[in-house]
Amino acid sequence: MPVHKKSDGWYWGSKGPFDTKQKAIQVGQAAYASGYKENEMLNKDATAQFIGALLHSATLTHLKHFQVTGEGSYAAHVALATYYDGIVELVDSLTESIQGAYEELIEPYPSAYAGINSDALEYMRSLRDYVRGARENLPQDSEIQNEIDSISTLLNQTVYKLKFLK
Repeated sequence: MPVHKKSDGWYWGSKGPFDTKQKAIQVGQAAYASGYKENEMLNKDATAQFIGALLHSATLTHLKHFQVTGEGSYAAHVALATYYDGIVELVDSLTESIQGAYEELIEPYPSAYAGINSDALEYMRSLRDYVRGARENLPQDSEIQNEIDSISTLLNQTVYKLKFLK
C-alpha cells in the first residue's frame, strides 16, 4: 500500500496522519509483518467514488424524468421514476453492509459529477458499464457483491424499459 503525503501529515493507505514518512512506512511494515494482505483492505477511494456516482444518479435520473418528451415519453418517465425510487435504498443498503463488514466509514466522497446533458438511455448505459467495471475494485464479499448485483439488475431493467417500452 502506498505511502503518501497530505496536508495534515503522512499516510500509509488510509491510516494516518503520521508526523513523518518513516513512521508511515513503519506502520505499513508492521501491518505486513502481522499478516496483512493488500486485497483484504477496503479500497475507500474506489468505494466512495462508486457510492457517490450511484447516489448522484438518483438526482440526475430524477431531472431526466422531468425532461422526457416525444414518442415513448410516458414509458421513459415511468422507467426513470422506478430507477430513482429504487437506487437510493439499494445504495444505502450496500454502504451500510460494507461499513459493517469492514468496520470503517467510507470517506471522503467525491465532490462533483457530470452527465446532465446526456440522453437518459445513454446515461443509464454508461452507468451500467461503470458498475460492471467498478465492482472489481469494491469488496468481494459475496453478500456485498449480491447487493451490487441488485443495483446491476435495476440498471438493466431501466435500460430495457427506456429502449423497448415506447
